[in-house]
This record gives sequence, structure tokens and C-alpha cells, in this order.
Amino acid sequence: MDLLAACEDLAANTAVFDAVDDSDRSRWQALFGLSSSEAIKAIQEWRADFTRLTIPQEAWLLIKEAKMSEGFNKEPYEYSLSKAQTIQKRSAQERLPISDNSSTSNNEEAKFLVKMDCHTSADSVELSLCLPKKPNILSGIDDDGNTTRFCLLSNSEKTEFLGRLSKAHLLYQPTLIRVSIASKSLSPTSLYPTLGIDTTLPQFRLDNYQPGTDSSRISSLPLSLVRPAQDEYPVWYFFYGTLTDANVLSRAIGVSEKEDSIKYKRARIRRGRLFTLGRKYLALVDADEHSIVDGWAYLVKSQSEEDSLRVYETGKYEVVRCTIEFANENGGVIHGLTFRLAGLCVHMACQRR
Repeated sequence: MDLLAACEDLAANTAVFDAVDDSDRSRWQALFGLSSSEAIKAIQEWRADFTRLTIPQEAWLLIKEAKMSEGFNKEPYEYSLSKAQTIQKRSAQERLPISDNSSTSNNEEAKFLVKMDCHTSADSVELSLCLPKKPNILSGIDDDGNTTRFCLLSNSEKTEFLGRLSKAHLLYQPTLIRVSIASKSLSPTSLYPTLGIDTTLPQFRLDNYQPGTDSSRISSLPLSLVRPAQDEYPVWYFFYGTLTDANVLSRAIGVSEKEDSIKYKRARIRRGRLFTLGRKYLALVDADEHSIVDGWAYLVKSQSEEDSLRVYETGKYEVVRCTIEFANENGGVIHGLTFRLAGLCVHMACQRR
């Protein structure tokens, strides 16, 4: 493109920066699945971009009849081309190979939330069709008290999802949020990970039963009773910080307090201790067998509910096994789970102290 042509395009772009009329708004709504306010905003931002893509008038005349039959005129067609190019560039960048093995590992561990609530039922259907075969749907309560649904995706699932979505609805832009999620990796053949216990030590191995020692009650368990298992639900969780507030918990898992579904039991755990993280939040770390932490137990009913809690706690924490002692009249002890400050975060926190 020569200098004269570039100046003509810039002048043409500047000339159309005016008010949005109803016909333009309606056309953009129909073509791109936007709400009224979104259509107006998209048009205004497009017209305000004086460097936006334009096609020569001669080229438009060649395809005008075909595109007009699809509902386009020249302006929204140029917009559609620009958005398509942006999506294709982003998809190409996501498919680039990464040579560093650690970067690959970190990328695969990355998690993303895609918002499932769309403006139209048609968009919602198209979105659901592009998700994995067994989507991990999470719920939460927003600031207005409304239930909001998200799908939790791995990095590879996100790439596949965007690829399918670009084919089904080229211009639809989903709401994607990168999140840090608390890790959960419970061994089926050992007690790893368990609060306050180094499972590499001989006394805590399952095949080393020693009557009369502190480890006897634990190490005598057969493999079939190493619990909770990775995918065992419902499962008891021990809470000690903000999640002991029913309002916080109900918002995190997407249920209303009015449904009376948030039921705690007074409880305690051993081999842990609390300290304040960042002068604001309580964090649980390993301690010896004489250390006791008081709190509350809650029965997590499903993986979806658990994943919502893992998103809430973030990657600073990890899910570990623990023994929960109930403090009611009948007492009782049960194997459950809790959130422990992750190893690297513990190291960093100790350095600041």
C-alpha cells in the first residue's frame, strides 16, 4: 500500500466517527450476538480506531451482493475480518511448541475458568457444545447474590475449546479467567500427603506396623483403607480460616445460605499449627503430634463443590489428608482433608518472619 492509499484509508476511517443509529446497532446485534449496549460500544470503539482494517471499495463491490445476503454491510464486514485475524493469530501463538520442559509443565498445570452465563440461549448452547465431553462445571455467588456458572479447563482443554468455538462462532469472545488452584494429589499406595507426617520415614510406611508406637494406628491400615481417596465423595474437610464463615463458604461453592445446606461440626485436628499469612489470612502448616488446631468440619458433597473450594484457596495451598476429631457429645474420629500452605509458600513465609 502506498502513502496516498494509506492517507485515503485514514481519512475514510475518520469520516465515519459519528453517532450510532438504530439500524447499525440492530445489525451488529444480529451478526455478532451482542446485547444493545455491547453493540453500541463495539461500534463506537471500532469507529474510534483510525488504524482499523479497511478493504478497498472495489473489493467490496465484488462481494457486496453475497455479503449483503448474509446481513453485512461494509463496516461490520471489515470488523468481522479484523476479529477473525485476531483470533487466528492468538490460536497460532497458543499452538507454538515450547522447548523448555519446565515451561511446558507449568503451562499444562495452568487452569482457566470460562464463564457459562451468556446473553442469549443460543450462545449458551454453542458454548456448551465446545466444552470437553465431561465438563467440570463450578458455581459461585456474585456480588449481587446471583448464581454464576463457570467451567474449569486445563491449558490443553482451553486450546481445544477456543479452536472449536472459533469454528462454531468465529466472533464470539468468551470470558476466560486464568486461575491458580490448590493442588490435590492423594497417593493410593501411601499416606502421602498427610498433615504433619513425613511419609518417607519408615514408621509412617504402611508395611511397617509397630504396636505401641504413635504410628501404629496409621501404619496398620491396609491399602484399601488409605483414605480419603483422590476421587472419594462426599468427604469431610477441616476449615480453620475464612471458610468457617457460612457466608463466605456459600458464595465460594455457589449455594444460598437460605437453603440451609451449610452445616458445620465443631472439630479439631492434630499435627498442625496456624500462623498469619500476609498479616491477614490464617495458614496451616505441619507441626508435631502435640499441636492441636480447633476449627470446623464440613462435608463436601461433590468434586464440583471441592473444585470451587480449591479455586477459592488458590495455588498457595494444597489439599492434604488429616485426622478430624469431632467435638460434639458423641465425639468420633474420621479421616478427612484440609488445606495446608504449599511448600514454596511456607519457605517464602518463613523467610519474611
